[in-house]
Amino acid sequence: MKKYNNFILALIFAVFLPSLVQATSLDELYRDVVKSDNEGYLPMFVKNRRVPDVFSEEDVLKKLPEQKVEQENTTIKEAKPINLINERKIREEEKKKALLKWQNTIEAVQQNRVTPVELEEINNHIEKNDPRAIEIFAWMNARGVGVPVNLADAFHLYQRAATLNVPKAAENAALVYKAMTKQQRESLTNQ
Repeated sequence: MKKYNNFILALIFAVFLPSLVQATSLDELYRDVVKSDNEGYLPMFVKNRRVPDVFSEEDVLKKLPEQKVEQENTTIKEAKPINLINERKIREEEKKKALLKWQNTIEAVQQNRVTPVELEEINNHIEKNDPRAIEIFAWMNARGVGVPVNLADAFHLYQRAATLNVPKAAENAALVYKAMTKQQRESLTNQ
């Protein structure tokens, strides 16, 4: 009788035990453990444990858009060109170059070694209504750095800088006006 009981128990375990254990591979066992640890939720790194699909060249060509060629009445598959240039990075590099060029221009003015390149850079900034460039060029005109001394232009530039809220631009315009001769002051009123 004992043999029959052991046989029946073995038969019950053989039939019902695989249904009690849901995982049949190590991967499924791992998923079950992670699922129980995360309250029934499987994170993405567990969900996507498949081997990635590898495309053959024919698969890639099948997915390309078709274009019809009118001359031959056949269809040709062409790939759309992919832009591999990072335009944002190029714009940032251009901004850095422009800033470096402006800083070099300011250094050249400070060191009294102004060339036509620096004058052109200053004029470009003046056209953009840059207050600092206007003030620098007014100072250059008042002192004769890189350009001949022209107090009338310096006065007008300082007034323009004052309208752009440059600190002490109005005071500098007054100082330039005091340094002018009577003829230069009269030429201001005639303009």
